[in-house]
Amino acid sequence: MTKQAEKHIVQEYMIKKLIEKKWVYVAGKDLDRTLEEPLLLNNLIKSIKRINSDVKLDEIDIKNILNELKLRASGYEGNKQILNFLKNGISIKLDRTKDLVRVNLFDYFKLENNEFIISDEVKYRTANDEKRADIMLYVNGIPLVIIECKDPGNLSVGWQDAYKQIRDYQNIVKELFKYVQIGVAAESVAKYFPIVPWQEKVGIYEWKDKNLINQEFGKDLSMTSIIEMLSRESLLDILKNYLFFREERGEKTKVITRYMQKRAVESIVKRVKDRMNKKADKNKGLIWHWQGSGKTLTMIFAGYKLYHSSELANPTILFVLDRSELEDQLNREFNALELTPKIEPITSIRKLEEVLNHDEGKGKRGFFTVLIHKFREEEQRELIERLNEFSKKNETVMNRKNIVVFIDEGHRTQYGLLAAQMKNIFRNAFFFAFTGTPILEKGKNTYDEFAYPPEENYLDKYFMTDSWDDGFTVRIAYQPRLEQDVHLKKQLLQDFMDIELEEFPEDKKTEIEEKVKKKINAIKMFIKKPERITRIAQDIKEHFKEDIEGRFKAMVVAYDRETCVMYKNELDKVLPKEYSEVVMTFTEEDNKEIKKYLETLRERFPGKDLDEIRKEITTKFNENDNPKILIVTDMLLTGFDAPVLQTMYLDKPLKKHRLLQAIARTNRPYKDVKEAGLIIDYLGILKELKKAYEMYAKEEFKGVLFDKEQLKVDFVSQIKELLELFKGIKMDLKEREEVVKAIERLSDEETAKLFLEKYKSLRKKFELLASDIIKIDYAKDFVWLSYIYTCYLRELHQSDDFEDNEFINKFFYKTLKFIHKSINIEEIRKDLPIIKFDENYIKNLENKFKTKEEKAANILFTLNRFILVDQEKDPIYESLVDRVQRLVDRWKQKTKDYQNIYKEGLDILNTLNEKQKEREKLGLNKFEHSFVIYIEKEIGKNIKKEFINEIKGLSEGLSHEIFSNWENQVTLRKTIEKEIRRFLIKNKQELGLSLEQIDLLSTKILESLQKYEKRG
Repeated sequence: MTKQAEKHIVQEYMIKKLIEKKWVYVAGKDLDRTLEEPLLLNNLIKSIKRINSDVKLDEIDIKNILNELKLRASGYEGNKQILNFLKNGISIKLDRTKDLVRVNLFDYFKLENNEFIISDEVKYRTANDEKRADIMLYVNGIPLVIIECKDPGNLSVGWQDAYKQIRDYQNIVKELFKYVQIGVAAESVAKYFPIVPWQEKVGIYEWKDKNLINQEFGKDLSMTSIIEMLSRESLLDILKNYLFFREERGEKTKVITRYMQKRAVESIVKRVKDRMNKKADKNKGLIWHWQGSGKTLTMIFAGYKLYHSSELANPTILFVLDRSELEDQLNREFNALELTPKIEPITSIRKLEEVLNHDEGKGKRGFFTVLIHKFREEEQRELIERLNEFSKKNETVMNRKNIVVFIDEGHRTQYGLLAAQMKNIFRNAFFFAFTGTPILEKGKNTYDEFAYPPEENYLDKYFMTDSWDDGFTVRIAYQPRLEQDVHLKKQLLQDFMDIELEEFPEDKKTEIEEKVKKKINAIKMFIKKPERITRIAQDIKEHFKEDIEGRFKAMVVAYDRETCVMYKNELDKVLPKEYSEVVMTFTEEDNKEIKKYLETLRERFPGKDLDEIRKEITTKFNENDNPKILIVTDMLLTGFDAPVLQTMYLDKPLKKHRLLQAIARTNRPYKDVKEAGLIIDYLGILKELKKAYEMYAKEEFKGVLFDKEQLKVDFVSQIKELLELFKGIKMDLKEREEVVKAIERLSDEETAKLFLEKYKSLRKKFELLASDIIKIDYAKDFVWLSYIYTCYLRELHQSDDFEDNEFINKFFYKTLKFIHKSINIEEIRKDLPIIKFDENYIKNLENKFKTKEEKAANILFTLNRFILVDQEKDPIYESLVDRVQRLVDRWKQKTKDYQNIYKEGLDILNTLNEKQKEREKLGLNKFEHSFVIYIEKEIGKNIKKEFINEIKGLSEGLSHEIFSNWENQVTLRKTIEKEIRRFLIKNKQELGLSLEQIDLLSTKILESLQKYEKRG
């Protein structure tokens, strides 16, 4: 498709839909701005006066406000301050009265008080360059969103190219990207991402609204959904409540909401507001979001938005957790966003009483975190009695409505005395529980506790399958190893499954029944046999070296802290010592071996306390080469987020939600190379998983964990699915004609996209299968598909650099090693060479390809790559676009006319060469040449050399009038257009032009002057 088709299908679609959402369209050339100025200054000034009509602003005040924006540097601190201005306004001292006032840039309460402009083809100029955005969204004259569009029908480009384009713009037009907050890359799908100019990679997401129907773009909902995301109310809401700077461990970035996070938050906020406004009486809700979907951020987003809502009027927002590491994680995440007011950890029972007693029992306001274990009835009996007495006549925490309690992992500890005590204190509060693992057991029903079954089991749900489909998490596979040698014997395994405990307490003083204690001791003695630990450590070494090292990292989950030390000692015998680290707690009662290990740990990290040591180890695990393996027993099994973690060596008896939470540590995607997290099971526990989860609803846990054997089935199924795309084509690498036929089959965009997507998934499965014999059985098929993949992308991009070689060598070395045994890559380069697109192209094409099919294919992909993709770089390319597009369309037809495709391709190339030689011979620059091309196309014949000299004279005269930003000077633009028009009218008779043709040509030539004046 041509550039015009790209605009029509994607660009014009988005503009049309956003206009329907009451955005006001203004063409880029008609915006009231200079090309060097990112802001629409006059629009911004009017908006500031309108929104802040209650403040008397003089001209000097307006200037000071604008300076606050314009004089901020384009780096991290400047961008951070500007986002703060956008959210909260700018504080200035009025020149006349010297009063300190806050001036708002947006009206977040009255939507219609803002100005929303959508514009296209918006140019931005720097001292050395000029860029043009397909679509810009301005609110009150401030550019907030940039959208780049690509033709969904073009063989060579996709949304990734649009994303890269925006990334390139960020490094060039730096002043613009101080203000722009969101980027959108669109073709048949739309991806959005936060603008973070200094960061190489940012999160890229799709917005999804399953209530929508997408008629224009098929099944994919992202194009329709992005319109909803960018609607006026939604965009301002995201800017205010769902977009934040984040700084932690030296990393400076931005976070932006995902669609399910905002959806859940809006449901929570609505429930709270409805009750506060007496529209409904519901005061609780259950949010089921699978592990790795960003539950912590969802809670923070919800708390932040509620705290600043007018309905709650200075509330108390309480985050209740059941593990200290989760509390640390939430506090760390909250502080990293630098939200106000600061979060206050409730670190002791005395501190909790202070918060509750504050202001004569009304309770302290703000954000707080607390462990559920702080709510102990026996230690708070007096407090409860006092609050009961206060509550009879006064407002207290017991009867206040504006208290919101968020409970993380609501399935675990919300059924006993601690939870009852908490609810007794906050009797009139809101309770929202977040979980990835609801429980349906006698006396422990998450639905009854936090939802309104049967009509409402969830206030919001986001299951595992949703997360996989969106790419936020990967699936989890398990593989039993050393089954005969180290797995729990059948009776011991049954004993564990029968015991109510979800994991065994390490503290021997824990009061449990004697019968249960005997079973636990028997299991413990078996698991902790030194020879068993030695055998497993050797197996870990073999598996790690063969399948993981250099690509991913791993975690060993040991029975208890003593076993952690045993594993460390054994692994140090078979792997370098720096490969592994233990992350665990220490106590005064520890045995000799644990104390000895603690001494060596302190020697290796001199001057640091244990918290600092743990943080350094986990940070290095995420960011450095070493450590490669973490050894844990309890710590890091919840709340630890490390995408590089792919394999867990499980040697600790866990079940139910505790097991699910632990294995979910491996489900974070990593650089688009992780097919699945892998659990190596040394106990046989995971065989029982299906039985253990029979209590759950099927939709919630469908495919929660799959046997690695299933991966073989999926691998074979996917190979067959891919081969079906090439039905009727011989799988013979030596027959070039068959290879060309396969490449032809991929000329259909949908087929090509499906092939590329499925092949990449197949490649990841191939790596995960490691040395499995199934790969040998399907070697021929996999090699052939890999060959077609390589050939197609080489042809498509006309380059060998279609993938990052260093990246591929690191993460897919098994694939490469396997393929290189069967395919000589040099033969591909020899048989299907990349021919340089220059004056010798046709000659080299004839010499290097034998058949008309091969020649036709190479010409087509070459012209597609260089003419359709690069059409705006040269007026010659632009003049050939329609011919190339017709050629591509003919190629896509089922019946290929190779001879004519080849002949037409040669004609186009000959025309290209002739025009380039002609331009050089005539000494024309690109603008002058475009002038000649437009006129010759309009009159249907070549023009005389004398007339070409006149065009050169006109061009030289215009060059004296052109200066920076000339096209935005309305008077000058009209003057230049008149000169072009006068020139055409003067030669009207000689050229045989009508007035209509003169009107058309003068507009096109003016546009050409704008396009090519800087390109020679």
